[in-house]
Amino acid sequence: MEGRITNIQRFSVHDGPGIRTVVFLKGCSLRCRWCCNPEAMLPEPVLMFNPQLCIGCGECVRVCPNEASGTLGDITVDRSRCTGCGACAEVCYAEAKYLRDSRMSPEQLLEELKKDQSFYERTGGGVTFSGGEALLQAEFLEKILRLCKENRIGTAIETCGNVPWENFERILPWMDLFLYDIKHTDSEKHLHYTGGGCERIMENCEWLCVAGKEVIIRVPVIPEFNFDREALTDVIRFAEKMKVKEIDFLPYHRYAANKYLYLGMDYWNPGMNMLDKKLVEECLAGIETSLDIHIDG
Repeated sequence: MEGRITNIQRFSVHDGPGIRTVVFLKGCSLRCRWCCNPEAMLPEPVLMFNPQLCIGCGECVRVCPNEASGTLGDITVDRSRCTGCGACAEVCYAEAKYLRDSRMSPEQLLEELKKDQSFYERTGGGVTFSGGEALLQAEFLEKILRLCKENRIGTAIETCGNVPWENFERILPWMDLFLYDIKHTDSEKHLHYTGGGCERIMENCEWLCVAGKEVIIRVPVIPEFNFDREALTDVIRFAEKMKVKEIDFLPYHRYAANKYLYLGMDYWNPGMNMLDKKLVEECLAGIETSLDIHIDG
């Protein structure tokens, strides 16, 4: 049993209480246009290529078994031929080509997490599983969560909620906190911008709250999608119905734009500016609620 991991980010302070290690698992059931981690969308390995680091040595062209690496003045990648085997990344001296894919057993991952256990204990932190959608690897997640609890490591998960409820049931006994995305309450608009409706997402959130789990609702605030008073009010009213205590609004940013370039993908709206925190504050001003509202950014 191995988990498919894109990255392990240590000393995070934005993804749950205290100092945390964030483990990004591969695979996602949605295709959000603004996704910050496009390298985690697919479960299989994906090659990333930063042309600014390339020194043009041609080693990748020499070793590629599928002739996906070529030279047309500069080094190129034919995505239709690339299988993500990693042969080019292994010989890339400049680290211009690299894979975002590693395999770890639950026991191996636990040893990585335990390196920072003293920080968790001092700050009330722990591990947060993110993605992609970590719940698509429910069997692996269940096993590593059991180990975390046996070793007194706090647990949290960032989830879009678009998985069968049975996946949630597998991890409920060992999960302390759910950072739960509610992007929109209009399923048609949700489908258009993310590739999936929101009915199951909202239903799973309700079941979590009924089960008595601690849930913080998170809302990525995206121009053209949900950056309007009516849409954000609807999400707040849903959060109130769930009886959660806190809702976090995350203004749109462009920090992941280069990742799309490195993956050979088009960024969904290259002309869209980042959303200033003050604009989100103005949009939310006057909406009456007892919820603890946070605006990050």
